[in-house]
Amino acid sequence: MATDPRAFVAFIIILFMIFSPDPQPPVIPQRARVEDVLARERYALDVTNATVFGDLDPAHNKWLNISGFRNDTGFAWTYLDEFRTKADRLTRHALGAEYSNKFLGQAVGHSLTIYNNVSGVVHGGWARDDGTLAQQRPDFNISLYAPDGPFGNVPLTSFARNLTAREGNARIRFEEFDRSFLTETRRTLDGQAVHVARFVTAQIGIDSTDGSNESWETQVNGVHFLESGHMIMTTTSEKFSGLYGLPHVTSNPYYYQLAQRIVVRAINETITRQIDGRQRLSSPFTSNTDGTSETPFAIPHCELVLYLQQLPVGPELAEEGHQATVLHLLEDELRFPTGAAVPRPLDMRFSMVAFSPDCGFSIRSKGPPDEPVQGGNHLSGIKIEVEQQQARHHILFYIFVLSGQLWLLTRQMKEASTPSMRSRISFYTISILALGDGFTTMTFALISLFVPGLWVLLIATCFLAFLSVSFFGMRFLMDIWTIQAPERERRERERRAAAAAAAPAPISAVPPAVNTTDPAPAPAPAPAPPTTERPRTIDGGPVPIIVGSDQDEPLEDPAARTTGLPVPVTAATPTTPTSFERTYTFGALYTRFYFLLLATLFLSLNATSWPPTIRRFYFTVLAFLYLSFWIPQIVRNAVRNCRRALRWDFVIGQSLLRLSPFAYFYGYGSNVLFADVDLTDLSVLAGWLWIQCLFLASQEILGPRWFVKSRWVPPAYDYHAVLHEDEEGGNLPVGTEHTPASPVLASKSKEVQDNTKRVFDCAICMQEIEVHVHGPDSAPEGGLAGAGGLLARRAYMLTPCRHIFHAKCLEGWMKFRLQCPICREDLPPM
Repeated sequence: MATDPRAFVAFIIILFMIFSPDPQPPVIPQRARVEDVLARERYALDVTNATVFGDLDPAHNKWLNISGFRNDTGFAWTYLDEFRTKADRLTRHALGAEYSNKFLGQAVGHSLTIYNNVSGVVHGGWARDDGTLAQQRPDFNISLYAPDGPFGNVPLTSFARNLTAREGNARIRFEEFDRSFLTETRRTLDGQAVHVARFVTAQIGIDSTDGSNESWETQVNGVHFLESGHMIMTTTSEKFSGLYGLPHVTSNPYYYQLAQRIVVRAINETITRQIDGRQRLSSPFTSNTDGTSETPFAIPHCELVLYLQQLPVGPELAEEGHQATVLHLLEDELRFPTGAAVPRPLDMRFSMVAFSPDCGFSIRSKGPPDEPVQGGNHLSGIKIEVEQQQARHHILFYIFVLSGQLWLLTRQMKEASTPSMRSRISFYTISILALGDGFTTMTFALISLFVPGLWVLLIATCFLAFLSVSFFGMRFLMDIWTIQAPERERRERERRAAAAAAAPAPISAVPPAVNTTDPAPAPAPAPAPPTTERPRTIDGGPVPIIVGSDQDEPLEDPAARTTGLPVPVTAATPTTPTSFERTYTFGALYTRFYFLLLATLFLSLNATSWPPTIRRFYFTVLAFLYLSFWIPQIVRNAVRNCRRALRWDFVIGQSLLRLSPFAYFYGYGSNVLFADVDLTDLSVLAGWLWIQCLFLASQEILGPRWFVKSRWVPPAYDYHAVLHEDEEGGNLPVGTEHTPASPVLASKSKEVQDNTKRVFDCAICMQEIEVHVHGPDSAPEGGLAGAGGLLARRAYMLTPCRHIFHAKCLEGWMKFRLQCPICREDLPPM
């Protein structure tokens, strides 16, 4: 057996990857790079420590000597006062009468009903609100920020993460750190330590909904002021030292001091980690959501300064005066569960205003006081603990969905345990179902790497989907592929024979020589040599044909069966592929299956970064194609004239279970991806799947080919043919007599009392069959016309050898043997 060269090449590549030495990084340039980064960070930190509130005042020409805050940068810092005014307006609207005291850090008698730890996710709509920024655009030379290229600087027309849309959706995921050095505390009058500020990180996703197809994500860092519930965050890069200048964006000296202390601690800790080697990023406060540092070849991006104000929760938690206490108890129970009975957690709500000093755009969240509640209610969402709890419930529900799919698949495999049943099932229908399970396996395995809190459930779901596709789905596919191999080989032989018949016969270029001379007289024939008489073969009757239990086509030629001699293999006699060759072809198909699975997965991962409209269109088309898994079965039923190939509980159950994930994402607003509810697309997907089920049902009732023309499909035998009683085209069962041969049959004919009906015996159940028979003078459409006649013909089945049986009896028989129960004649597949 020859070795596959592809496997040998793959083996050599794997050995090369294992035994090749690790490349040594350039130590000296890398160390020089780290020293430059540390020097720049120390200098910016010294500026942050040495400045006081009011040193950044663009209106009075006061600037900071750090990147992005100098006068020569040309950024739109003249908009800073208007930005502070908008932020102050949001805080006044959220806190009401308590604004003046809380915003200045003074006690008001009781805490606000706001969450202290806002780790979680919020989402909502945003609208553009440039204000005076439209007349005060940034003015700088964009070519100064052009990235390096192989042939010099790359020309730039705009920065990445720019925003030109008028409205869209925003999604913010918060992550707060409860570390002591990242938290600022102060003492109350009774000596208790109270947390007043904390370092916070957030990932922001911006999408447009006005048709501009803009979508990007960024990461910001900042400070959460716990007393008032507002946050100030900013991006940080080489051209914009946002975190170092963040304290100067605050509105009063009190919050400036809090922000300065927390920012200085965070930067000092980062510098220490860089010196110790625990922090390897050259940009520790990078704005890339994947945590990677910026490279000299990357396109510069727009910077962002963000202000968020948390809105107090509703009064339904407890009575007046106890709401904050109950909320804090609820928050502690969520973070550190003890089993205490607490009310249902309420959603977090934030109002937002943000602006970009270098790209010159400003946005705000939709909601009061700028617009009525009908237009939007700012950004709302759930805490991380509630999100994980809901995710557990949703994953458990999907585990039950996968278990139901696996149970239905095993029942169908048990039903299709015979070659006759497996030959009816479409290979591509089961392939699409297995492809969906494989996609689920890859997706959950990938998600488990980034969600450690749900690792056990995610891996369990991944294993169940892997079990379904590997141990059951692929095994079922292999069985179907093996059983249908003779059918494919027969079609291939027919195709080659048709191609050979259509090809013109070769014409000899040399004409035969013509002898013009008189032919010489033929010599007398020599006497025949003496021969010995050949031994006679004893005729023992026809050679028996042993049909295997799998009912595959015989491997030998029909001539060999009749003569008992092997057929010589020539160029014109193609050999039948062996089982090894069939397995090899399935192995190639196996490789294509997983290649298609990985290609779909990588393309889907790439599609998550596409613009919203294109991204949603891609996933909707992908869902539509996936939910078309009954189409191959409908086509195979029509081609093979098969009325029923799958169990109805398998068809209905798989349809509902496979549709449930799409119903979750398209029809459930609180899904884990926060995808918008789109009942129109969901209705299209559900309707398309329902139409396929209706087609399968109609094929069983009206016939597999009721919707196609006869010339579109190969001819097939009709087991439910109309019975005719005439001398030319009669097709009555064998042994039928026109006149009763005995008084018993005569009495039966009298009992029927209708000359258009006949009574026969089913050789399987030994019961009578009453059927309609067309006489010589009856019209072609009489007797069995219409839906009633069609259903009447479904009660019996007539074989090509003209033996009649009950439909259910013969269908049950043909599940195991494709032979007539009476004469053992081969039967065409049903």
